[in-house]
Amino acid sequence: MSHVVPLLKIEDLQVDFATHKGTVSALDGVSFELQEGEILGVVGESGCGKSVTAEAILQLLDEDSTFYDGKIMFNGENLLEYNKKRLEKLRGNEIAMIFQDPMSSLNPVMPIGKQIAESIRIHQSTSKKESIRKAVELLRLTGIPSPEQRAKEYPHELSGGMRQRVMIAMALSCQPKLLIADEPTTALDVTIQAQILELITSFQKQLNMGIILITHDFGVIANMCTKVAVMYLGQVIEETDVKTLFKRPFHPYTIGLMKSVPQIEGERVEQLPSIAGTVPSLFQIPTGCRFAPRCKYASSTCESSMPSLETVENNHRVRCWHYDEVLKGETIYAD
Repeated sequence: MSHVVPLLKIEDLQVDFATHKGTVSALDGVSFELQEGEILGVVGESGCGKSVTAEAILQLLDEDSTFYDGKIMFNGENLLEYNKKRLEKLRGNEIAMIFQDPMSSLNPVMPIGKQIAESIRIHQSTSKKESIRKAVELLRLTGIPSPEQRAKEYPHELSGGMRQRVMIAMALSCQPKLLIADEPTTALDVTIQAQILELITSFQKQLNMGIILITHDFGVIANMCTKVAVMYLGQVIEETDVKTLFKRPFHPYTIGLMKSVPQIEGERVEQLPSIAGTVPSLFQIPTGCRFAPRCKYASSTCESSMPSLETVENNHRVRCWHYDEVLKGETIYAD
């Protein structure tokens, strides 16, 4: 049986930033992989490295102050070895990204139709007329009413939900193999959120795209993703398929995140549990396990030695010295 090359395989990715206070490590040994047609959810608190991971894949971080190490293998090729020209051909064409805030990603002085058409022309060498026609068609496919009229409008004339649809149209304009969606529904109300996620899923099925979906929302993870990577302070601390994670999370941080999600069933007698403390600054990374200062299971081993990401059972990886004790003491969702 021939070995299937993953669409994306990140191996031991290290991203360091040079700052006026010295060098800080934003990502430390991040590893995961994604097959064609899979949706990987990346979850964790703000400041844990989710967006840096996304931007590192396309090397969108400031090149003068960012240092990369490790491998970002896309279709068997290491993107960290690509020169500027090859990266520009790849961005928006084979790998596309939907950003958190469309207002800061769209050009405020260019009509939206023209912005989508420009992306098509750069990568697909079509005529001006044909690329505008395709842009209008994409706006129609993403559910924007009167797309011919909207194509002539500027970003500030559209609602938040419509701007996000424009971003999706632009990201999908070249039918990418990999789509990175960085919290694509954060600023939208719940009904629009559901529509946007449904839209992304329907395109994913049509194109058999791989998707990396960055989110804070476990509900979105449960509904959309096939596998999950939980991040904390620049590291993946747990990774497995969605069903396993919801049934049997191993890491105390994952358990804490899940327990802090409000439950619809039952009476609300107790206060919602929360994780003590906050994510430390990158300048104050703990010596041992990065979660130890906030963890009720932490021992002297946790404080002095960093655990590695170990496979504990069937494709379930966890970075914790005491995951077996954690399991004995915690119940997330009763069957």
